[in-house]
Amino acid sequence: MAQIAKHEGIVTAIENGLVKVEMHVLSACASCKAHEKCGFVDKADKVVEVEAPEWQQYHVGDKVMVSVNESLGLLAVLLAYFLPAIVIIAAVIVLSIYTPSEALVAFIVIALIAVYFVFLYFMRDKLQKKFSFGIER
Repeated sequence: MAQIAKHEGIVTAIENGLVKVEMHVLSACASCKAHEKCGFVDKADKVVEVEAPEWQQYHVGDKVMVSVNESLGLLAVLLAYFLPAIVIIAAVIVLSIYTPSEALVAFIVIALIAVYFVFLYFMRDKLQKKFSFGIER
């Protein structure tokens, strides 16, 4: 059974079929009783665009709930952190065997990671469809 993560937000803009929602996101440290003393609280305002067929019923300033399937968070971590780490480790091991220059190994690894993220950039439309948000009042 898929779990849904929900966050409250405020509608900031409405365009044809798209509702922009600003959410105030706190890190896990925010729930700690000592967070005011340590100063490590991570607060951020995130704006997400939600495709909503019934976009006409929303107005700027409305409080809404934005939802997303939690399994998509795991996929995002996989694409953004795990796969690039595997590419780096594998490339360093293989290139270190066949390349005598550490500087050349470093350059090639950086180039491979750049190519990986450029590939993700060009796949953004397909990924954006997969990472879709829901909206409700």
